[in-house]
Amino acid sequence: MNQLRTDLTLDAYRDLVAAMRPQGYELYALYADDVIVSLAGIELRVNLYLEKHVFIYDLVTCVNHRSKGYGEMLLHFIHEYARDSGAKYVALESGLARTEAHRFYKDKMDYAITSYSFRKQL
Repeated sequence: MNQLRTDLTLDAYRDLVAAMRPQGYELYALYADDVIVSLAGIELRVNLYLEKHVFIYDLVTCVNHRSKGYGEMLLHFIHEYARDSGAKYVALESGLARTEAHRFYKDKMDYAITSYSFRKQL
């Protein structure tokens, strides 16, 4: 996870995950040869515009294991989990600079860009 969330210390990461778990945050790992190669942090949510859906907060494949299909395998697992949970969608946000990730989601995994995400620091 530290390859994706480079701005978080280990303590901050643990504190945030502990705060997110009661809301339904779950962390899934994909292993190859007893080594974690890909991680996904997800939550089953309900809102007015996506109704019941799975939101992917985090999806990362270890830099040494990219382009081997691990991210795709983990996303397929998430899609199946979402279907089994009665969700209509799987949704995520991806940083503007992450063009390789955008290409992966759009071209390989058939995700659609449906909105902009805005935030204001307080």
